[in-house]
Amino acid sequence: MATITERMASVDLKDVVVVGSAPTNVLKANGDELADYPLNPYRRRGGQECNPDVAASLGKSMGKSLGTSNYLSSAVIGSLPKGLSTTDKLKILQAVPPSPAREMLKQLPAATVTSRTPEGKRLRRQALKGAVMVFVTAGYSGKRFIFEKAKELGVRSVVLDGPNGWVQLLEKDKIIEKFVPIDFSDAETVFDRCLEALKKVEKSIGQLDGITTFCELAVPLASRLAESLGLPCNSSEAVDMARDKHKTREVLEKAGLPSPKHFRILSADDLSKAAAHVGFPAVIKPVSGAASIGVIRVDSVADLTKSYTRVVSDMKKARVVAGALVEGNADDDDSVTGDAGSWIDLVIMMEEYLDGSEVDCDLIFDDGEPYYGAVTDNWPTVEPYFNETGSNCPSILSQEAQIDLLQLSVRCVQALGFKLGVFHVECKFTSRGARLIEVNCRMGGGPVRDTNLLVWGVDLVEEHLMACAGVPVRPLIVPKPLAHLGEYSVNAPKTGTITTFDFLAKYKDDPEVLYAKQLIPVNSRCVCVKDGLPTW
Repeated sequence: MATITERMASVDLKDVVVVGSAPTNVLKANGDELADYPLNPYRRRGGQECNPDVAASLGKSMGKSLGTSNYLSSAVIGSLPKGLSTTDKLKILQAVPPSPAREMLKQLPAATVTSRTPEGKRLRRQALKGAVMVFVTAGYSGKRFIFEKAKELGVRSVVLDGPNGWVQLLEKDKIIEKFVPIDFSDAETVFDRCLEALKKVEKSIGQLDGITTFCELAVPLASRLAESLGLPCNSSEAVDMARDKHKTREVLEKAGLPSPKHFRILSADDLSKAAAHVGFPAVIKPVSGAASIGVIRVDSVADLTKSYTRVVSDMKKARVVAGALVEGNADDDDSVTGDAGSWIDLVIMMEEYLDGSEVDCDLIFDDGEPYYGAVTDNWPTVEPYFNETGSNCPSILSQEAQIDLLQLSVRCVQALGFKLGVFHVECKFTSRGARLIEVNCRMGGGPVRDTNLLVWGVDLVEEHLMACAGVPVRPLIVPKPLAHLGEYSVNAPKTGTITTFDFLAKYKDDPEVLYAKQLIPVNSRCVCVKDGLPTW
């Protein structure tokens, strides 16, 4: 009989569907287009949604039905209730009966279920099959593969999303079991209406096994819903701390973990104090949200003053699209505001610039302990905006450096109080060792799932679904990479309009190229680094 390593090493990469990050078709049979957005070209690895023309898509041409009602609106996150106390959580857990998936686990041999063997994986999949999993928003249509994988595993998927979202096509194609439309325009009542909708779902199709999301801005809502229903989840406190960069730094310092010098800038009056405390070079970034908006390197007091004014202006223009934070129109004057400034904390954090190589550490946790970790090297970014250029996996850093990075990532996730699921941790390996950039409490976007699957044979989607259903997470580990991958993201070398992508044709039949795809439509305006944040 073949060993685990032999079985996994025999996987033919040509048989693996490489998802990439392109959106899928979102047209109804009658030709009407449903609400959907492509991936934010400025944070592909971050997995954020975006529209190529945000102003037009959320303006008069779309109207309310395809705008505020379809996405987590500007005030939803800010209106969410505080997390439950430990006492309240315990009361709920004692009152809620075990889910069907966890009941099945009781009937299976624990030693085998928690083993890293093909039989253990088979039993874990057996426990997951038939589980009712709720997804809070579907994100952009390029994430269709998540729901297709869930269907393949026998998961009964329920999606809460805007009434005109593309996700209704998944219900039509029988990929998901139920689409529950939620009008997100009345922010104050979103949480209560979602909770009521889930109680109706339980009555119609059965007890829920888990609640999750693969969309950044939906994580706080998903964690609170899961807490309220006594389902496996990370605490809302942990989620909120990870999403606030300043609080994250404070947690690391209290835990005795290395953290760069930092200073909270509440207003322009704090700039001189921040400069004196942190020094130069430094980086400024908004304390909340997940976006590259406002992340800029500064090398002097003059730089700091100029960049701070610009960042605050950009944040006020920012919009929330498909559950993600995206830039407003750069051509708008300062009197134009987006819909995000009303809830985004405009406090800016200044921290010392970290030298060295940037990496992604993808982790899988179960019951507070790591069961998988892999390092992907990020190529040098385009400064001062830190725009990504590409990556490779496996990492070419030394084994000692990778261990240092993974250990720091694990300790940071644990310090924040996270217990389960997939985490995308961004770090740098500096001249002083590993340093954290940020912890993303969800799977990374773009090529992240493909990279881990093709190189290490680990499906982050499958493992995350198991974790959220309360099924043990024990991915099979190979001793050496199954493949060596590199991905290159082209930053526009010139500012102008791109009229064709014919130059990609030569890569189509190249056996060494898995895919070469455009990230923006033909006739889109592109910006080079000399004129602003570069377009991918």
